[in-house]
Amino acid sequence: MTDRIDPAETVEIWRGIKELWENGLKPTVFEREYKGLEDVVIAMKDLSKRKVWGKAVIRLDASYQKPNL
Repeated sequence: MTDRIDPAETVEIWRGIKELWENGLKPTVFEREYKGLEDVVIAMKDLSKRKVWGKAVIRLDASYQKPNL
């Protein structure tokens, strides 16, 4: 959206991102890995207590998705 309104601002934003990248931008490191549906409640509580930045990643293995019939 900014590109259409102010192309010069877009250039400045990308210049800043490039500088961060060249100076060794550090990736986000997740301290906790949530596995399976049983960890969804824990992940939601951690989010509400601000123990997680941005998003909580919940990994689902194929074995977690099998229905119990």
